[in-house]
Amino acid sequence: MRLIEYPQHYALDGSPTLYLDCSGAGRPGWQSEAIALLEAAGFTGTVLNPHPPSHTEAPSGWQEHNLRRFCAVLLWCPTGVQQVLDVRQRFLRLSRTALVVGCDHTEREQRFVHAELQTTMPRLAVTADLAAVRTALDHLSAPATPQT
Repeated sequence: MRLIEYPQHYALDGSPTLYLDCSGAGRPGWQSEAIALLEAAGFTGTVLNPHPPSHTEAPSGWQEHNLRRFCAVLLWCPTGVQQVLDVRQRFLRLSRTALVVGCDHTEREQRFVHAELQTTMPRLAVTADLAAVRTALDHLSAPATPQT
């Protein structure tokens, strides 16, 4: 697995690319856990992390530069359906990027968001915990062709 963290330069290498999008409030460090799970699962693609622990600044320009290169985007614990719709609009309007959403079922609010997403967007892949990030791997097994 190749890990590219902001502000590192990302050069295409033909492997599937998973982008770890921002989470809802109060979820610091979830990207590190997702990266460890992907590594343990034997993921051989590239993971783009816009919020590594060593950087507190926003990745202005970095995300936009790599936008068409993502095969899938993982959004963990969204604050609601609107955040998911915003992510879909931001990433999916320009490419055939897959979106995987995770809702932590140990939290009441996240169970509500999950149910709301299932009603609003029944075809959306929604996982129940970070260990289920393997769903993202399913999307990447036949990745959309990233644009350069």
